[in-house]
Amino acid sequence: MLSQMNGVGKSHAKAILIGEHAVVYGEPAIAIPLPNMTVTATLRPAFRGQTIDGAEFHGDLSELGANVEGARQLLLRLLDKFDMSTTPFHLAIDSNVPQERGFGASAALATAITKAFFDYFDTDLSEEELAYFTNIEEVISHGSPSGLDTTTVNADNPVWFIKNKGMSTFGMNLTGTLVLADTGIHGQTVHAISIVKEFLLTDHDRAWASITHLGQIAEKIRLDISENNPEHLGMMFTAAHHELQSLGISHPKLDKLVNAATHAGALGAKLTGAGIGGAMFALAKNNNDAITIANALTKAGAQNTWIQPL
Repeated sequence: MLSQMNGVGKSHAKAILIGEHAVVYGEPAIAIPLPNMTVTATLRPAFRGQTIDGAEFHGDLSELGANVEGARQLLLRLLDKFDMSTTPFHLAIDSNVPQERGFGASAALATAITKAFFDYFDTDLSEEELAYFTNIEEVISHGSPSGLDTTTVNADNPVWFIKNKGMSTFGMNLTGTLVLADTGIHGQTVHAISIVKEFLLTDHDRAWASITHLGQIAEKIRLDISENNPEHLGMMFTAAHHELQSLGISHPKLDKLVNAATHAGALGAKLTGAGIGGAMFALAKNNNDAITIANALTKAGAQNTWIQPL
């Protein structure tokens, strides 16, 4: 290989603050980067083989299973670009971003891998190239990705997204701390989407009222984030959770964690991501409150918790 010893790529997770499901119907969504939940990919030369070492897989590239087909296709494309198809290498993946919880794990992984290859060859990586390579993995993992995950795992600020109208970032001016918790249950995106579609068919007015209210809440949340209004923001998060419950895409464990967080002093809490499992978050006034809330979530059955200052 080259004389350079290794190439390193880093990325981070993301969370949807507001807009789950409603975004499909034209309402805005807001996603934020989670820099405390990271993925690091390190590409090193090797004497033989093309091996990968990560939480999802350990072994040779040729033996990658269907559960990581997106990553395999991305690697093949990167190897082709850098004329490495038969060149030995070792790729180490270090990640604390859980899969299938709505945290953008696949986009973060694809971003870190792509950056590692470009860093190894000391090659500039444009935003367009990064989006192109990351999208290879995302299309296989998610079918028709909106690009929100890819944008947010590379962002430093919140991302505002409206379907067919694009994305933009806006400033974070908020005092508070986010506490995120994993239910331990895989989110069920396809099932959740079908539930909302069915609800619109069987009780259109009630379903549409929840969807439009979620859009109104998104507008208020953007203002609260920009104007440092954590108390009202917390209320909006809880109100959004109630609308998502009405749409039928919450889960008893999510509801239990949301209730545990609010009883432990959270300003508000809601599910994040597709629902029917997955993850939730709570807004705390400060880090001390966040620790108290995280402990309460663990006692209530959370599989894992993370604290993210805002």
